[in-house]
Amino acid sequence: MATCNNSVEPPLIVDSYKLSDGRGLIVRRSGVGNGNIVDDTVKIKINTPGPGSSYDFQVFGIEMVYIPTDSFYLGDGASIYTITNGATNSPFLVTNDNAITRGTSAGQIYSNSAPTTLPADIPAPFPVGYDSFYVMKYEISQGQYVAFLNTLSFDQSAARGFVINANRVHIAGTWPNFTTNFPHRAMGYLSWYDYLAYLDWAALSPLTETRYEKIARGPNIPVAGEYAWGTGGIFDCNAINTDGTNTESNANLPPAGSGIANYNNDVVIGPLRNGFAASPTSNRLQSGAGYYGCMELTGNVLEWCVNIFEAAGRGYTGLNGDGNLTNSPTAGFANTANWPSPQTGALGFTIRGGAYHSNANDSRVSDRTYYNYGITSRQPFLGGRGCR
Repeated sequence: MATCNNSVEPPLIVDSYKLSDGRGLIVRRSGVGNGNIVDDTVKIKINTPGPGSSYDFQVFGIEMVYIPTDSFYLGDGASIYTITNGATNSPFLVTNDNAITRGTSAGQIYSNSAPTTLPADIPAPFPVGYDSFYVMKYEISQGQYVAFLNTLSFDQSAARGFVINANRVHIAGTWPNFTTNFPHRAMGYLSWYDYLAYLDWAALSPLTETRYEKIARGPNIPVAGEYAWGTGGIFDCNAINTDGTNTESNANLPPAGSGIANYNNDVVIGPLRNGFAASPTSNRLQSGAGYYGCMELTGNVLEWCVNIFEAAGRGYTGLNGDGNLTNSPTAGFANTANWPSPQTGALGFTIRGGAYHSNANDSRVSDRTYYNYGITSRQPFLGGRGCR
């Protein structure tokens, strides 16, 4: 059971009833509002503890953004391997979460750039994104990943843990005392295995490439070659204030019509702090935000996503993780059904949104250059976020 002491207006609501699997809870405002929540208390109670039971609790909070049920477009008519409405250059409109027929006729999903001609229909269980869901506001941070590592068993951490101090990513120590000097920065070096394991542990689920486009674009009509902030202008963050601290931020605002991102592999060779460009007075372009307020959907680190090109991706049903990973002899892997797993040779994943090392074209919302990305090893520019 979860209750909260409401001392703010509007009061908080604990939506534990919405999580029927019993994995975590959602704390939200009861109505429209803005600003920080201060001096409020949430109490969690175990209803039926066993005789002589002993519990060791840690509470982990992840800031999420609610994405409402709504129609949205896939593709922008310009990016590489962009999704199209049949064999045209027009975007494809998603109006429900039913199965989507692949084909060259109007009203069918397609990609008219070989070799990504979408080999099959998208089944109804695949979470395209029309229905509502929650998504992480920020990319997985180095602090969040370290906290994850320290809660695992020794054999699980042997698979998911590593020590690194390169490309602005820092993890030191040994299990169960991993540390980082940059907890607020986005986490790089996440393999697909690492990404899935973190999400399974956190009772979240992998993002799909179609949901990624909705999160960035919202219900708006696509702009050719657009980035997450809705225009085709992009400005590189090449000057940083208070580098390495929890207030790390860009020193220069983008010009009118352009949004800001960490890309281009020239000055900042690694990820920046999550939300580095946002301030109390910044607008969507100045903060580099997506339509619903999610940050760094363009640049910083690439976003792991389930793809719609391979059968293993299309077989994904959006189940949430159960908080548990596999144990020995193959410890430390996600074990949720229908998640594309390289362990079985079923790839089914892609990367979206560009990273600090990417060029401008690769960073576009609808760019699918890596439609069937098959590298499973850790790379400094790989990260991501989960949803539920």
